Amino acid sequence: MTDPITIGSVMTAHPYFIEIDSHLNSAKVMLAQYNLRHMPVKNDDNNIVGIISLRDIERAEMHGVDTSIGTDVLVREVCQPATFIVEPDTPLKTVLQKMADEQLECVVIATDNHLQGIFTVTDACKHYAQSLE
Repeated sequence: MTDPITIGSVMTAHPYFIEIDSHLNSAKVMLAQYNLRHMPVKNDDNNIVGIISLRDIERAEMHGVDTSIGTDVLVREVCQPATFIVEPDTPLKTVLQKMADEQLECVVIATDNHLQGIFTVTDACKHYAQSLE
């Protein structure tokens, strides 16, 4: 019997992240610059506290939040809590099932709450496409 595929073997390692007290415009710029849709959010203790997504920023803008350069809106005001954080040795099947059951777009991978990687729906699609080859 083979060992199950782990999330650590398919995650995006060492992802970009942003500090919770950064200006929201910085998150918007980083997401655009690196062509990302999700980014982990850390606090001053280097612990994961949330996820900021392009959708979060767009939703805030639709509700009148000014995300332009020079505004005082912080990431903490818009980001979502990181509700699903897993260890790198978690079986991929477990992660995929939880993502499907709870309609999660991404998962943060961490050891002792220190960021190791991120896994998104796009990553899942890429992995599945590769498995079909």
